[in-house]
Amino acid sequence: MSQLSLIIKTEYQTDVKSKGFWISTILVPVIMILFGAVFGYLMKDADTFMTMSESLNTTPDPETMTPAKVAGMLMGMFLTFFLMIYGAMIFNKVKTEKCNRIMEILSTCVDGRTMMLAKIIAVGLLGLTQLIAWGAIVILIMTVVFMVFPFAVPWDILMNPKLYLAFAYMVLYFIGGYVLFGSLYAACGAITDKDNENQAYMTVITFILLGAFYIGQYAVDHGASAFATACNYIPFTSPTVGTINAISGVSPLWQTLLSIVILYAGAAVCVVFAGKLYRSSMLLKGKQFSPKDIITFIRTS
Repeated sequence: MSQLSLIIKTEYQTDVKSKGFWISTILVPVIMILFGAVFGYLMKDADTFMTMSESLNTTPDPETMTPAKVAGMLMGMFLTFFLMIYGAMIFNKVKTEKCNRIMEILSTCVDGRTMMLAKIIAVGLLGLTQLIAWGAIVILIMTVVFMVFPFAVPWDILMNPKLYLAFAYMVLYFIGGYVLFGSLYAACGAITDKDNENQAYMTVITFILLGAFYIGQYAVDHGASAFATACNYIPFTSPTVGTINAISGVSPLWQTLLSIVILYAGAAVCVVFAGKLYRSSMLLKGKQFSPKDIITFIRTS
C-alpha cells in the first residue's frame, strides 16, 4: 500500500469512527427539517412576508431561467457551503497536527505534498460519506411518501443524456474546486499557530469563496459577457462560473475543457504550495512567517 493511500485510510477511519461525526450526520437533517417547519409556521401569519412573496414574480421566463441554469446555480451554492464546512475541518486538522510530535517524525519520511493531499482526500471522503447518509435518508423518506401518495416518476428526464453530461461537468468542477480551496485552507493552518492570524487568513479565503459564489449568480443571466468568460478561466471562480456556463451551453466544449484543465493545474500548484509550507513549518511552532520566509520554504523544500 502506498504512503498516500495508507494516510488516507488512517485519517478517514479515525474521523468516520468518531461519535461526533455520526451525531452531526443524524442531527443536521433533523435540525433542518425542524427549522423549516418552524419557519414556515411562523411566516404563514406574517403579513409583511406574505406581501413580499405575492409581489415577487413566481413565474420566471423560461428563456431566462432554464433548468440548466438553476442546476448550475445550485451547484455553486453547494460548493460554497461544502468548502466552508469541510475546508474549516482541513484547517483545524492541519493546525492541530502541527503540535503533534508524531507528525514531526512523519514529515521527515513522507513528502509534504502527499500529507496535504491525503488530508484533503480523507476529509472529502468523509463529506461524501455524510452526503451518502443524508441521501439514503432522503430516498427512504421519498419511498415512504411514494407508497402513501403515489406520483408519476419523470423517466423521460432521467433518460436524457444531457442530464448525465451536466452531472459529469458538476463532478469535474467540484473536485477541482475542492482540491484548490482545500489546499488553501491547509496552507492557512500551516502558516502559524496564533488564532488571530489564522482567522485573518480564513477571512480572506471566505471572501474569495463568497466572491466566486456571487460572480456565479451573475453568470446565470450574463454567462456570455466578457467578465463571465474571463472568470471562466480563473481557477478561483471557474468552479461556479464554469459549471453554470457548461451546463447551460453558453460555453462551447473547447472553452469548458480549457477551463477544467486550468482549474486542475491551479489545484496541483496549490497542493504543492501547501505541502511545502506544511512540511517546512512543522518544526517552527509559534513563529509568524513573513512573505520572505514562505518564499524560502517553497524554494528549499
